[in-house]
Amino acid sequence: MKITGNGYEISKYINQTALMPGKEQAEKTSTQGNIPSESTGDAIVNLSNASKEVQKAREIIESEPDIRSEKVRAIQEEIEKGAYKIDYDKTAEKMLGYFIDEMG
Repeated sequence: MKITGNGYEISKYINQTALMPGKEQAEKTSTQGNIPSESTGDAIVNLSNASKEVQKAREIIESEPDIRSEKVRAIQEEIEKGAYKIDYDKTAEKMLGYFIDEMG
């Protein structure tokens, strides 16, 4: 396939392959063996067990809040009381560690 500046040939190729399932699709489905398939509408999606586990883990992570409210509340209370102490050494170590990771 030749790629040109107007994109006509690309869209023509995409439309042809999307509208009529060809030999490539048949070969893909026959070589995938016993991997269970999930169907939504006209599309067939075959997922390996590993990809299903990754998807499940992603859903669990996304359902968790980004902010640990209890920890934030505890720090806010310490600041209000004037009892919050900054560990400068620990802060510096984390900053350097981040910098080293970015450079390496």
